[in-house]
Amino acid sequence: ISPDGKRLAVGVGAGSGLNIWTKQLDHGPFTRLTFGNQDRRPTWSPDGKAVAFIRDSASTSDVYSRPVDGSGPDRFLARLDRQVQEVFWTTDGKWLVLRTDNGGPGAGDLIGVRTKGDTTPVPLLTSAFSETHPAVSPDSRWLAYTSNESGVNEVYVRPFPNTNRGRWQVSNGGG
Repeated sequence: ISPDGKRLAVGVGAGSGLNIWTKQLDHGPFTRLTFGNQDRRPTWSPDGKAVAFIRDSASTSDVYSRPVDGSGPDRFLARLDRQVQEVFWTTDGKWLVLRTDNGGPGAGDLIGVRTKGDTTPVPLLTSAFSETHPAVSPDSRWLAYTSNESGVNEVYVRPFPNTNRGRWQVSNGGG
C-alpha cells in the first residue's frame, strides 16, 4: 500500500513471468510497472513516487526502483552476492534495508544500502543466526528485528544505522 493509502503495488505472475503491477484504490485498472520477468517484493518509497523491488538472477538478487508513473527506466539500487528476500525504505528515504535468504544455517542477514552517495552495502546484522522481520522506527533511529540466537525467535532493537552501538531484547519467550 502506498504511503497515502491510495495505491497498491503487487508482484503478479509465476516462474519466468513475475512482474510488478500497481492499482489505484478503490477503483482503477491494474497497470504493469516492470518488465524484468523476475521482479518481486515491491515496496513504496516514502514519498510514494517510486517502487523498489527485487529482480532475481541465477544466484543473486538486484534491487531496482522505478517511478510509479512509469516515466523513467529502472534505477539500479543494490546488488548482493546472494539472494535478497525483502527490501524496504527507511521513512527518511536515506537507506534501504535488505534481508537475505534465510533458507540455510547462518543465513538471514540484514544489510543496509544508502540511497544516495556511497551505496556500498553495509552489514547491519550478519551472524551465524537468522535475523528476520526487520523494521526501522518512524524516525529512522532504531532497527527492530527477530533473531533465533537464543534458540527461539525473539525481538531485539538496535540503534540504526550504527547497529554495533547496543542491543536490547524486547520479547521473552518468543517474538
